[in-house]
Amino acid sequence: MSPPEILYIIAFSLFLIGAAKSFRENGSPRSVAIMGVAVLIDFLTAMLPLAGVEFLKMHVQGRNLALVIGILLGFAVWALFLVALLSKRKGKYPLYHRLITLTEILWFIDFIMFLLGTYKFELT
Repeated sequence: MSPPEILYIIAFSLFLIGAAKSFRENGSPRSVAIMGVAVLIDFLTAMLPLAGVEFLKMHVQGRNLALVIGILLGFAVWALFLVALLSKRKGKYPLYHRLITLTEILWFIDFIMFLLGTYKFELT
């Protein structure tokens, strides 16, 4: 398992912990901070290799549909989390909780697509 994969697992796990806390505590600042750190870890793990950070490069040779879908879903996860934060800031807590739930689901699908694209399906 590569360092980026470990960081992606940590980020997703942290997000799940923060989301569970958020559902119990109706979006407490601590729960939002935990989810924010998780999204930041995920974002930096994905973007720093583009800036030349070799340690975080995956060295995947080629691509396939699963990887492309995983990448697109990754962007969707980041955007959806920001929309959730905006809805919370406006006091729309039912919408906030629905968006956090959707973010969890999309992030899970994103991670599975990333793994399938990297290890299961042929790269072209």
